[in-house]
Amino acid sequence: MLRTTLKPLVFALAAATAATQAPAVMADVNVDLRTFYFNRDFSEGTNESREALTQAVRVDYVGQATDSLTLGASLFANVKLADDGDSASTGLLDENEDGYAKLGQIFADFSFTDTLSVKAGRWVVDTPLLNDSDSRATPSSTQAIKLSNTYESGKVYVLYTDRASGKTDSSFTKYRDGNGDSYGVALIGGDIALDNGLTLAAAHGHADGFAKQTYLSADMQVNDQVAVGLIHYIGDGEGTNTANLDANMTNVFGSYTMGNLKLSAGYQTVSGDTAYNYGWGGADDNGLMTTNAVQIMDFNNQDEDSWQLRADYTVAAVQGLSVMARHTDGEYTNAGNKVDEAETNFEMAYAVQGGALEGLNLRMRVSHVEADAYDDINEIRLIANYGF
Repeated sequence: MLRTTLKPLVFALAAATAATQAPAVMADVNVDLRTFYFNRDFSEGTNESREALTQAVRVDYVGQATDSLTLGASLFANVKLADDGDSASTGLLDENEDGYAKLGQIFADFSFTDTLSVKAGRWVVDTPLLNDSDSRATPSSTQAIKLSNTYESGKVYVLYTDRASGKTDSSFTKYRDGNGDSYGVALIGGDIALDNGLTLAAAHGHADGFAKQTYLSADMQVNDQVAVGLIHYIGDGEGTNTANLDANMTNVFGSYTMGNLKLSAGYQTVSGDTAYNYGWGGADDNGLMTTNAVQIMDFNNQDEDSWQLRADYTVAAVQGLSVMARHTDGEYTNAGNKVDEAETNFEMAYAVQGGALEGLNLRMRVSHVEADAYDDINEIRLIANYGF
């Protein structure tokens, strides 16, 4: 029933609001400019290099139509400035190596009470099992309906979606299995923060005939210096996806903070008959919530164990400047052969603190991958965001 009523519901809510012709109580328009340079070089030379420079603009509108109804819309657009090699695979340009523009978000959010609300339309979804990536020029987005209730120490929600739009797609496409049959994804989840610093979260998702996944997490701020956590995924494929997902994945991590320096460590293991292939089969750019899912790699191969060491430092002498370095090392067995892979990342971020350029954020992300199973990779991303 939801599959057939979702789209009409979105437009019915918008049309009903427009029909009232009531002036908006409050409206906000935010504009964000993002300049993005991406260069991925395969040092062993069997893959074509990927390079692109683009300029994106995102315009977000949020209007309070009534005390209980909020309307929102977003324009996402990205223009190619320069490119080279296999630029369509940079995640910045469409399949024709061109820029794009789309109405990335349009939604209505109705509050029944101070805590209970329903949101319907298309927006950038952020839940543990289904989330839209904003790792390139513009994010992916999802068509969905979501009922949520917040309370003093947490929230619960149910969500249903039947189509999505990738970061560089100009349209929304239905989820389809290997036979071309469409389906929807239903999610239920929530979290609670306890007084002792422990936060618990859980979510379950089911796409009938494709897959079901469960997410469990616990993290605790032990004191001002020490934090620990655990994330566990359970995945089972269905229908044409049965052979693609039959695995569990566990990630444990901890951190220790000393002034401006934070040291972290993580361990991740995958068990089962497949890799942990977490996608729902749609156009959205879903991602893992684990610490070992890093810039390029997820370390989610079948029976893979991976370890990570990370350091974050806030530079006291330069307000707004921070740096991060991490190394993740994994190993698994493929056809009886031991496979090693590793990724090293370095990031530097600077936020202008005042003056005419306040609101400008600069970021550099560098990655080096060494792997037995494929070419070594050197990658750099330079990102400039300016919001006003």
